[in-house]
Amino acid sequence: MVKYINLVLLVVFVAAVLIFTAENPELVSVKFLEFRSINLPISVIVFSSAIIGIFIGLIYHFYTAYKTKRELKTKNEKEKL
Repeated sequence: MVKYINLVLLVVFVAAVLIFTAENPELVSVKFLEFRSINLPISVIVFSSAIIGIFIGLIYHFYTAYKTKRELKTKNEKEKL
């Protein structure tokens, strides 16, 4: 059941980002520290930020899942002794 909820949330999020990107074609310039970008549509910036956020979230998720598995394996090995 949780998988279906996650899938629905992902579809809703992607739909919201796509609608936002379609409705906001204005050009903006982004400044980060001392770096300036070329003028890009705000939709490209938001979509790129969303993709980067999803990627970072997936890395964190897989790291915590790996860490939990490793801890359970260590705990099971200690219980066997």
